[in-house]
Amino acid sequence: MKVLFLGTGEAFGERANTSILVDNRLLLDCGLTTLQQLMKLKFDLHRISVVYISHFHADHYFGLPSLFYACKEESRKNDLDIYTPKGGEDYIKNLLRLAYRKTLGDFGFKINIHEIEDGVTDEYEFSFSPMRHSIPCMAISIEKDGKKVTYTGDGIPTKKTVEMVRNSKLLISEAYMEGFDTHSSILEAARFARESDVERLALVHISRKEDIEERVKEARKIFPSIIVPEDLSVITF
Repeated sequence: MKVLFLGTGEAFGERANTSILVDNRLLLDCGLTTLQQLMKLKFDLHRISVVYISHFHADHYFGLPSLFYACKEESRKNDLDIYTPKGGEDYIKNLLRLAYRKTLGDFGFKINIHEIEDGVTDEYEFSFSPMRHSIPCMAISIEKDGKKVTYTGDGIPTKKTVEMVRNSKLLISEAYMEGFDTHSSILEAARFARESDVERLALVHISRKEDIEERVKEARKIFPSIIVPEDLSVITF
């Protein structure tokens, strides 16, 4: 599997909003900066078949209208499947109306919205589990050929999430800052990775105010295999 970190940042920092592209096909979260990052790479948008939105905060889904419009300009005809927490269709319809006075049917290709359900595509199996956040947020595990990658979205993992994540080759975890009851921290993410018995932990969505180097040094005492990816970095396994 190939994991491209389009963005690794929080909502308001210098880095691009957290957004991950798996195997050039599965887009995990689509914030305001996601399309810009794809354009930097001259990426063919036709290759994206699934978009997953972990929750409905601006830095995780406000990029959808721009993505849809860019796909229209590139004459996309193939369907685009969107997986979201419950209520996703209403959120996306309202966003399109506010952004461009458009509807889901105005882009020249079919947009299918699936409100959280475990699913299987031709190659991938998806599983979902809730995170503890200020609004409903779901983590996603993606499996292919016996390999699993998990992305948490925002928040603190539940017991169900720990079980879903177990044995992932890569856990991509939010690690915002210490002292929040609706966000994980670097140390909490390390404990989560250890408890879930994953191979590697990638930390994203870290606060611009956090002392990353010092916190990661401390976290590696809990779970040694930690990386802090930069925007546009790639991991393959």
